[in-house]
Amino acid sequence: MRYSPKYNVWVNREGSYAYREYNDSKLNGPLKIHQRSDGSKFLNTKSPGIIELDQLVADCFIPMPQDGKKYVLIHKDGKKENCAFSNLEWQWVPRFNPLDTLRTLPNGITVTFEGKFYEGEQELPLVKEVGDADTNRIVAIDPYVEYYRRNYYKSMSRRTAYPDDLMADAEFVEGNPSLLQHPRIVHLDMDYLNFSYDNLKWVEEGSQVYQEYVKKKRADIDAQTIALNPNHPNPLMK
Repeated sequence: MRYSPKYNVWVNREGSYAYREYNDSKLNGPLKIHQRSDGSKFLNTKSPGIIELDQLVADCFIPMPQDGKKYVLIHKDGKKENCAFSNLEWQWVPRFNPLDTLRTLPNGITVTFEGKFYEGEQELPLVKEVGDADTNRIVAIDPYVEYYRRNYYKSMSRRTAYPDDLMADAEFVEGNPSLLQHPRIVHLDMDYLNFSYDNLKWVEEGSQVYQEYVKKKRADIDAQTIALNPNHPNPLMK
């Protein structure tokens, strides 16, 4: 059994037994599980009131992913009376129509399935290198886009966003990151500048494909830095 601080109730994995403890141990005991005509089950407590049994079991054994996305709890076998944790799953609810090729994010940036980014009708260019006056170099970097928004003081302030993050927010990345322990985005063709929807996939950070991608990306960025500084004696400063 596991305890849910949210509901102040203990429940077993099968969703067949619920128990509450009180300051007065004499009051401790199992809680009656009620069932509706549609099969769904619930507890009727004085506080907090009605507790959906599937929500209680999920809270204890498979908590909802906390990644800012919307989820609904489903019963895998379609039977609402089966509240065993193995029958429950958090199903991601997309924010966008799967057929939409243009998706506008809360920050106002419009993302296309091809991996392009717009502020209104103006395409935001990728910032791929920066100047380093201290070392007299041009340094290739992990690319980003920049845009401007009014801040608390009503003046315009510069903001930046990484393309991979924008594509993920627009739900253009294949896979479900909530199923991974350390989700990361990999570019399937190993080209870190190709942000097309069919080139991006969620993978585990420790996977071989992701580690190979990171190694290749770092090598490509270093090669670009060297190319940008043909007359510098030590462009990588190593």
